[in-house]
Amino acid sequence: MKQALILSLCFLPLAVIWLVMKLALWFSAISEERKHVREESRKPHGPYLANPYGDVDEEDEEYGSKTDYR
Repeated sequence: MKQALILSLCFLPLAVIWLVMKLALWFSAISEERKHVREESRKPHGPYLANPYGDVDEEDEEYGSKTDYR
């Protein structure tokens, strides 16, 4: 029982260091993301398309024997 407690206390500094490093990395990522969002919000946006997923060459398509697969 005493040996298990001593062993776990030996690994406690490693666990604390790992936790502090993870928290520091997490806070750093949060800071970078806030900075990126702030910079992106100041950029000009647009022009926006009326139908971005529409068929862009709809009027140019030909339906002949070579292209009609129905």
